[in-house]
Amino acid sequence: MLLSLIVYTASATVLAWLGWHVGERENRGLVQGGGELPFFSWEIILAIIFYVLVSAARWLTSWDYNMYYNYFVSMQSLGNYSRVNFEPGFSLITVGMARTGMHFSIYFAFWALVQVMLLYYAFRHRKALLPWLALCVFLGPYYIFWMGFIRQSLAECLFVLMVELIVRRKFWYYLALSLLAVSLHRMCVLFILFYFIPLIPIPRGSRRWISYVLLALCVALGSFPQWLRVLFDHIGQFAQVLGYGHYYRLFLSNDLEYAFRGVMGPSRLCPLLSMCFIIWYYPKIRDEFSRDRCIPVLFRFTLLYMGYINLLANTTQYLTRPGELLRGCFLVMVCYVLHYTWRHRLKLPFAVLAFCNFYYVFYEIAKAYFVPASIYTPELYHTFLF
Repeated sequence: MLLSLIVYTASATVLAWLGWHVGERENRGLVQGGGELPFFSWEIILAIIFYVLVSAARWLTSWDYNMYYNYFVSMQSLGNYSRVNFEPGFSLITVGMARTGMHFSIYFAFWALVQVMLLYYAFRHRKALLPWLALCVFLGPYYIFWMGFIRQSLAECLFVLMVELIVRRKFWYYLALSLLAVSLHRMCVLFILFYFIPLIPIPRGSRRWISYVLLALCVALGSFPQWLRVLFDHIGQFAQVLGYGHYYRLFLSNDLEYAFRGVMGPSRLCPLLSMCFIIWYYPKIRDEFSRDRCIPVLFRFTLLYMGYINLLANTTQYLTRPGELLRGCFLVMVCYVLHYTWRHRLKLPFAVLAFCNFYYVFYEIAKAYFVPASIYTPELYHTFLF
C-alpha cells in the first residue's frame, strides 16, 4: 500500500512539475517574441524517461498484465506463441522482442515509451495542460488501466493525436494511421468511422441543455439494459470483426449478464460530474483557446464517449471497450477545464473537478488494501526489483 502511494503520488508530482516548468519556460519565450519550444525539451525528455522507468519496473500491476507477461515469457521458454489471435503487428513486435531473449521489463518499457510519446506529442502545442495531464493520468484511472490494457491504451493515446488529422482533413494520412493501428488492435477499424463524425454539421450556437439532455437520456436508458437484447441479436458479426466475438458469445450465453445492474458509485458519478463541467465551460474554453482548432472535435468525441459508456454501463465491460477508444479525448477536455478554472480562480468548480479526477488512485488503493477481493491486487503498484 505504501509503495503504491509513493509511486503514484511521486510520479504525478514529478511529471506535473516538469510539465509546469516547460510550460512556464515556453510562455516566457513567447512573451519575449520567441516561438514554441521544440518537442524534445529537457523537461519532456525527463518526463518520458521517468514514465518509462516506472512502467518498466512494475510487476502484476493492472488487470491484463499477467496475460501479456505469460505470452511473452512462454514465447521465450517454449518457442511458440500461446495466443494465435493477436493482431499481426502486435504479434510481430512481441515475438521479435521475445526471441532476442531480452528481459520482460524491456518489453513493457517499449510499450510504455510508445504510449507516453504518443500522448505527449499530442500535447506538444498544449504545454500549459501538461501539469494537469500528469495529475489526471497518475491519480486518476488512466495509468492503472493503461498498464494492463496495453493495446487498448495505445489506441486511446494514438487517437488523441489523430484528431489533428481530422481537423486538417488529412484523410489519407488518417487512413494510413488507422490501418497501422488495426495491426496492433483490430478494434481500431472504428477509427475510420470516427473520421466522419465531426463532419456532421451542428450549429455553433447549440445550447448546453441539448448536451445535458442527451447525456441524461443515455444514463436513463443505460439503467435498464434489457432493451438492448434486440440490438445484441444483430451485432454478432460486427463483434467478430472487432475481435470480440468470443466475449460476445459468452455474454449471450447468460441471460443475467445483460440484466446486470451496476452500482452508481464514485467511479461512475465522478466522470459524469466532470462531463457536466465540461459541457458548462466548453463555450468559454473554445473561445479562450481558439488557437486550438481541435477543441470542438474533442468535445464532440467526449460527449459521444460519455454517452456510449453510460448507455452500456449496466451490461459488460467488453461492450464498453469500443467507446473507450475515445477516452483520451475526455482526458484532454478534463485538462482544459482544470486549467481554465485554476486560471480564472474559480475555486469551488476547480475543487470539485480536482476531487473527481484525483481521488481514484487513493480510493482503489484503500479498497485493495482494506477489503481485497482476492490475493491478486492489480490496483496496487508492485515491482520485481524487491
